[in-house]
Amino acid sequence: MKDSYFREQYGIAQTSKDAFLVKTAVAAFSAVLSAVLAATGIPPLINGIVGIVLSVAVFIFCAREMADGLVSVFRMHPSNDSFSSVALIAAAVHSFTLLFSSQTGAPRIFTPVIFASVAISMLMKYLFICEIISNLNLIRANKTYVVNTGNIDLRKRLVDRICVVNPVVHFPNVVETTYSGDPSEEKIRLFVPAVCVAVFLVSVVIGIVSGFGAFAASFAALFAIASSFTSEMAFVFPYIAEQRRLRKLGSVLLGYHSIDAMRDVSTLVVSDKDLFPGKYTKMERFRFRDVERMADAVEFTAALLLAADTPFASTFASSTGCDISRLPEVDDWRYMKNYGILGHIYGDEVLIGNRNMLLSYEILPLPQETEASLTSTNRSILYTAINGVLVSYTVFSYAPDPEMKRAAETVGEDFAIIALTNDCNITETAVQKLYGLHNTKILIPDANEREIIDEASKTADEAEALPDMITTKNAIGILSSVRKAKKLASAVNMSVLIKTASIILGLLLTTVAFFINPALPGTLWVFLFNLIWTLPVIFITFVKK
Repeated sequence: MKDSYFREQYGIAQTSKDAFLVKTAVAAFSAVLSAVLAATGIPPLINGIVGIVLSVAVFIFCAREMADGLVSVFRMHPSNDSFSSVALIAAAVHSFTLLFSSQTGAPRIFTPVIFASVAISMLMKYLFICEIISNLNLIRANKTYVVNTGNIDLRKRLVDRICVVNPVVHFPNVVETTYSGDPSEEKIRLFVPAVCVAVFLVSVVIGIVSGFGAFAASFAALFAIASSFTSEMAFVFPYIAEQRRLRKLGSVLLGYHSIDAMRDVSTLVVSDKDLFPGKYTKMERFRFRDVERMADAVEFTAALLLAADTPFASTFASSTGCDISRLPEVDDWRYMKNYGILGHIYGDEVLIGNRNMLLSYEILPLPQETEASLTSTNRSILYTAINGVLVSYTVFSYAPDPEMKRAAETVGEDFAIIALTNDCNITETAVQKLYGLHNTKILIPDANEREIIDEASKTADEAEALPDMITTKNAIGILSSVRKAKKLASAVNMSVLIKTASIILGLLLTTVAFFINPALPGTLWVFLFNLIWTLPVIFITFVKK
């Protein structure tokens, strides 16, 4: 099933990659050819014919994107191709007017800039699909997990949104999901149709004042500004740069869907086994206190620890030689935070917990001095009592997963970790100490909080909604990826803001120039303006961390 999934996804991605390479080449060739012809001073008639032919050719080769972009304007749900599709129409209109121009010498034409914008847009899509293919390679070569986010109501803990890591059950359509939800026009939906209407009206006014030729020229020039080089780059450049860094951390973002989901997450839910895998637990000592129930002490302790699924359970069972398949069943067990576990086995009441639990049941534990000496150097102790009688105690130790510890060292004060556990010795202080998370907020939920978290986690796991991220890491290992996704959200928002500002400023300046002197704005003016406003996007992507 997994192989067939990847073959299907690879086929889709590779086909798209090849198609975008052709579209980029056609648009780039059109830009270069029209620019060369314009610079050679050939008559307007020839420039007009060539402009119309190239406009139609680019539209045909990029038919899917251009048609969707054009339709999306009228649906008030614009895409990154909306401005480009209308700009191609403007280029054709401007080229058509050149057929009837009486101007001598090289005319002002804006088609090279428009074709260049389309070429850059197709190139960004090509690079984007290359990233998707690399993401598929990562997923195919590794065991993966899905990261889901969800809202949660833990007001007392100041937590309202969490992310949860679960093994992958059903792979999403990576290609389609990554392509959907591009924010560059989604975040400014009304801006695109408003600009289209404004450009048309301004061009009509310029045409009334200065003639039809000025209308066509301003129409093309203003849409050459609107379909600026930064259009596709505003999202794709920051995404590609950050996704490559994330891939080194073993994580895959599914386009803007992932970024948007991660932006407000500040709490990660992990299990105690994620923090302290069984191979990093060690039994230091096991002693009986009631010789008559030695066998019960071993079996009941192992059974109850396994029922509660504590990290130490498998280590205890193997160290004491218990046959897990022959252990007794545990009835109605429950975990009491900061105390321990209570359950019933063969009708006997069994307690496994710390000193506080025994004292609360009026059972005498070891003297404090003895317990303190046994639990030095990060060791912990668990008492086992049957029907109110202390029968044994276990001294053991937990060690953090080294890989998780390295990841934890990058966690800052802006993140919290909720650790789900049924082990009274895994406390907020213990986790902070063993993992060195002195500045990170560690939360161990009580019974009511655990129910809320379990329900939210179950909903996130069972929902048919898309995963918010795919990763090869688990638990704390994904925190670096989450932090980078949150930073990417800020970078994308800033890039989109820059793009919007550049379009508004460019349209205003170009409009004023046309009203002052219709012959003033030229091809070089529009090209340089678009080029200059790509620099902030490049700076945000590659310089600003």
